[in-house]
Amino acid sequence: MAQADAGPSALARLVLVLLGLCFLGAAWVWSHRSEPWAGRLVERARRTVAR
Repeated sequence: MAQADAGPSALARLVLVLLGLCFLGAAWVWSHRSEPWAGRLVERARRTVAR
């Protein structure tokens, strides 16, 4: 019973934190997409999604 009240496990918390960091990183690159280095990353991601 005490474990059910404890909340998510440490692994689940780590996964959520990593997903959040990935999302923030992607948003940061997207905001800089007019710069040459970020534009290449955005175009590579668009080609990957379009497949």
